[in-house]
Amino acid sequence: MALLGEFFLAGDDESTVRVGPRKGHNFPAVPCDGIYPDEAVLRWETLLTGAESPLRDVVPMTNDGFTVFAVPEPLCTALADAGRDRLQAAAVAWAESASAPDEAIPPHGALRLLERLSVLAGSRAERGLSLYCWYFAP
Repeated sequence: MALLGEFFLAGDDESTVRVGPRKGHNFPAVPCDGIYPDEAVLRWETLLTGAESPLRDVVPMTNDGFTVFAVPEPLCTALADAGRDRLQAAAVAWAESASAPDEAIPPHGALRLLERLSVLAGSRAERGLSLYCWYFAP
């Protein structure tokens, strides 16, 4: 199964209709192909904040395998504020928690993704934008 997706900044829920596979947009974004980002977000939030917020669907997944969700604010804040050591610890714990081979990500790949998301999350407030994620799991 091919998993395609990206985390991106947008001004509001209505703007998110411009994202998805084979759709070009000019939002600041970080690709997250090969993972289930909804599951990853919940795990990261637990690792970085000790809590888990429900995800808010902006475009609920239907039979087409496409969805868009808003990244919870507590995770955005935790990502933006986390230093490299904290991101490293979360990345290793996340990488080691993969329960199936198709969910596996090496620790260095996990860290690279979390570092890029940290920068994206940090820039959201100064730009007046929110952090979202889309993914396609056919």
